[in-house]
Amino acid sequence: MAFRIWFYFLILTGLMLLFMWMLQISFIGPYYEKNRSETTQLKADEISRFLERETFADEESTLIKLLASENMCGSIYNSKGTRIMSANLGYSNCYLASLSPTAMREYMNMAEKSTTKNFAVRFSSVIFEQGLYFYGREVTIEEEPYFVFINSPLELLDSTVFVLKRQFGLLAVSVFTFATLVAFALSRRLSRPISKITDDAERLAQGDYTVQFDSFGYSEVTALSKTLNYATSEFRKTDALRRDLVANVSHDIKTPLTMIKAYAEMIQDISGDNEKMRNEHLDVILDETHHLERLVNDMLTLSKYESDVFTVSESEFNLYDHILSTVNLFQIVDVDFDIDVPKDLVVIADEIKMGQVLYNFINNATRFVGDDKQVHLHAAQLDKDQVIVSVKDNGPGIQPHLKEQIWDRYYKIDMNFQRTSSTGLGLSIVRAICEATGSSYGVDSVAGEGTSFYYTLKIKQ
Repeated sequence: MAFRIWFYFLILTGLMLLFMWMLQISFIGPYYEKNRSETTQLKADEISRFLERETFADEESTLIKLLASENMCGSIYNSKGTRIMSANLGYSNCYLASLSPTAMREYMNMAEKSTTKNFAVRFSSVIFEQGLYFYGREVTIEEEPYFVFINSPLELLDSTVFVLKRQFGLLAVSVFTFATLVAFALSRRLSRPISKITDDAERLAQGDYTVQFDSFGYSEVTALSKTLNYATSEFRKTDALRRDLVANVSHDIKTPLTMIKAYAEMIQDISGDNEKMRNEHLDVILDETHHLERLVNDMLTLSKYESDVFTVSESEFNLYDHILSTVNLFQIVDVDFDIDVPKDLVVIADEIKMGQVLYNFINNATRFVGDDKQVHLHAAQLDKDQVIVSVKDNGPGIQPHLKEQIWDRYYKIDMNFQRTSSTGLGLSIVRAICEATGSSYGVDSVAGEGTSFYYTLKIKQ
């Protein structure tokens, strides 16, 4: 990776040097000539204004200064072809100085015949061995025609390009050397944390959940490290849950199967002809079968909700009647239920699924009910759109560090996998239903004082 980053930096440097070459060397010729053309025409405009003065004939020095500043030479002719003023004709590269009167007359004719009354010629002089720019214009002053000719050499372009080429060679070597060193340092700095993260990610992919992604380098790598550390933490939790899940399911399935097998063999070998013993053994088999059935049903229910393969069918129903019918399912339990719910409150929800939530909360409360054998069911309007339903017991409560874990599968099974009457999936099913239907849920508990589970429903407006 470091080599690729270094290589890309060098390509970028090469492209920048190529761009600089095109600007400084390849494009400078046309740009310079265009600039000289515009400058020459501007000087011709100034000379035209200069000719409008009544005393221009006595101010030849002004013309000389005007053209000398741009290394130009020039001449002004009247309509008879007589040169009335000149500037810098003694320059070694002045093309005008070598022109004969006949040649000048031809140039004057070119200016007269031009629709714009001016012309420009760019040519290479064999005599001066350089490029020249020749410009001519006809100017009418008080109905008298005058002809202005300006000669602009291009030798500055040639010498400038030569200097730039030499300078660019040194610049290219210096820049490329410096860029190579900088690119190497940057590539090492940029690739080191990414390479380290890649190696750690491979360890994580191989199942090493102890890996720790270090946060160093630039901010993007730090953010990536934090995200991967969070993912690793979640993977650890998932792996622990998977191990517990396998152990718990194996235990909960194996135990009733073992009991069913053992009592079936006892019926076959011992109590087959003894009706009383046979019925007792059959009762045990039925109990274990019912437990196994509940476990499988709860697992299927949870899997269905977590896989989002069900539909939510909302309807209107009376909350008090709904709670009362659920409480009636626990008549054989030695618990007193205190129902504090408005009898005329109508809510909108999936009655069957939210009934399962309420059933699991009540079932959980009856198993951890306090010495007073009281379970309180309360409903209160949370706002104009929602009502909160709570199920409270006065039992042992929940330790603070367990409040997040109770929603996980099999949280009620301890690490020794002691058998209980519960499948350990009730609160996991509650979580899945509430999250799928958009209902808020939670638990409030103080160790030693009791626990209150709650969920919310929409109120009919």
